[in-house]
Amino acid sequence: MEQHTKHFSDELNKALDDLGAPIGIRERATILSKMLHIPKQEAWGLLDGHLTPDNQFLQRMSSEIEIDIKPFLKNEK
Repeated sequence: MEQHTKHFSDELNKALDDLGAPIGIRERATILSKMLHIPKQEAWGLLDGHLTPDNQFLQRMSSEIEIDIKPFLKNEK
């Protein structure tokens, strides 16, 4: 699962690069937390590769940020 979260983090950071977000993790965490209405700590975890969002959050995220979420969706039963 660690590789999966790292890949997600890389894609999220690329998407923020495309949006022209500053490179610093603090600034990115602040921007992401405001965009997605989440705590900064959670945004930091997503950016740093410590958290992988669930499908519902991925869907919400894709409406705010241009990111291909298909590789990260989990099969829900």
